[in-house]
Amino acid sequence: MSTRKISITQLCPGMFIYELDIPWLQSPFLRHRRKINSEKDVLLLKKAGVKELVIDLLRGDDLAQADPPAESLEAKDETATEISTESENNSSNGISEQRSAAEEKAQLNEELKVAKVLQSKIGKVVHQLGNLVKDGKPISVATITPLINEAKDSLVRNDQALLTMLHLHRQDIKLSDHGFGVFAVVLPLAIRLQCTEQQVNELGLAALLHDTGWTRLPIHLLGKNKAYTSAELRLIQQHPDIVENVLIKSADVPDNVKKLVKQHHELNDGSGYPRQLKNDQIFELVEILQVADFYDEYIHGLTDKPGMLPVNALKLLYQSAKKGLFGEAIVSELIHVMGIYPLTSAVQLSSGEKALVVEIDKQKPLLPQVKIIYEADGKRCMSDRIVDLAHSEQENLHVTGVIEPLDKKEDPLGLLRVSHV
Repeated sequence: MSTRKISITQLCPGMFIYELDIPWLQSPFLRHRRKINSEKDVLLLKKAGVKELVIDLLRGDDLAQADPPAESLEAKDETATEISTESENNSSNGISEQRSAAEEKAQLNEELKVAKVLQSKIGKVVHQLGNLVKDGKPISVATITPLINEAKDSLVRNDQALLTMLHLHRQDIKLSDHGFGVFAVVLPLAIRLQCTEQQVNELGLAALLHDTGWTRLPIHLLGKNKAYTSAELRLIQQHPDIVENVLIKSADVPDNVKKLVKQHHELNDGSGYPRQLKNDQIFELVEILQVADFYDEYIHGLTDKPGMLPVNALKLLYQSAKKGLFGEAIVSELIHVMGIYPLTSAVQLSSGEKALVVEIDKQKPLLPQVKIIYEADGKRCMSDRIVDLAHSEQENLHVTGVIEPLDKKEDPLGLLRVSHV
């Protein structure tokens, strides 16, 4: 890689940012690594406090190539909101960068076959890790890294296949399924938040490990769906320590992974466990793992409460972020990853038809692709009819609401409760 460190005063349109000297949460853009397309971009970075940055000479102009600004940036009065859409459309970093317009995007149904195999592999790995933790034996990560790379490759081809598998109905409550679910959320979320490759790998590994301490707890407490007693809560709150005791003996587990696993239930207000840490006492990447963990727990009912609709899980996480339990920026990005109507959501259309969300248009999140399940007259749709609401021939066809798939009145045949693909 060929890079050069420059000052913000040398930054010009045409250059490609590789690294900034401010945290990503302070950046006016959703991703650090991106091409500078206009002088507005430069002004926004100055306003955010950037002093120095590193540019990638292979993906953008060097100092000698870049065109100087046509007029003083300081004379302009632009705001960060003016660039939000432009930064999304023009961003070329991370996974989006690897999917240029010239590349054929994998069809979802094809990538689902790969994702299903990955889900099985990941489930087996989580099961094996759980057995090691249960027996107090050290863990080696050498065989896990290739699996993380496989998952990242799948996201490059189609970033919705793994998330579709996550949202499928689970017949049983299993730690292996939960490990896969958190893993399937944390990878695209970390990539969207512009984590480094090392951080993405660490979060992926932590997702597989974080709840393996449950293997030494009464398994009936997982998915109890009734309020825990104080004695049960004390037991449950031991599971991070159980894993930590094993990871201490595991020489090749990165220190950051150990921090993530140990602290994944600590909350900013100090109400978490096991150490009641607050704010800056908590490792900076923990919140990414937390929101992925809570999301999977919420939709599949893994604690003392029954499962809920994905859209309601997102609302609950957003409300918690507003209270300061999580970073609002992280939850907002989770909502972007999942979509306004997450994959497999059962929805009512303005036509009166009922459908399942099968693919999300990130540019038009309110207009997903849906599979019609019930016709407007309530009869079952006998064909596999897929409708792209963003490009429908039917004028103003849109989602009017989300359906609870367990509602017999809305779904008498139980067809909206997805259990397979």
